[in-house]
Amino acid sequence: MALVYLASIVLGTAMLGAQSSERFKGRLSRLPVDRPTAPQLRGQGSVEATLNGDELVVTAKFEGLSSPATAAHIHRAPVARRGPVAFTVEVPAVATGELRDTITLTNAQLEQLREGLYYLQIHTEGNPGGELRGWLLLQ
Repeated sequence: MALVYLASIVLGTAMLGAQSSERFKGRLSRLPVDRPTAPQLRGQGSVEATLNGDELVVTAKFEGLSSPATAAHIHRAPVARRGPVAFTVEVPAVATGELRDTITLTNAQLEQLREGLYYLQIHTEGNPGGELRGWLLLQ
């Protein structure tokens, strides 16, 4: 009987842990820019993030960039607005690829994430100001 009780506690704890993760998704699309840079923008992709406690695991897939990626950042701003860099994310120097990074968030940053105030932006050689952008929205 004690073994059954212990197993139910372990299983219940595991289920609580699985339920506590939150998922965020976004579509990576070309940035709204001025006329001179608009023809140079290419590519598309998706971004997903899983929050477990204060750890945010960000993964993104992108393809067809105009040139190799040079940097990726998570910025803070409301949807459709530009904002300052909040975090740097590792990205390979390729035009088609994937990125994955883990970020530890403060309580204030957790609230901002849940409010939809973070977006991933990928910068390229040809568009150092940014080529793709996608907001992390709670699913």
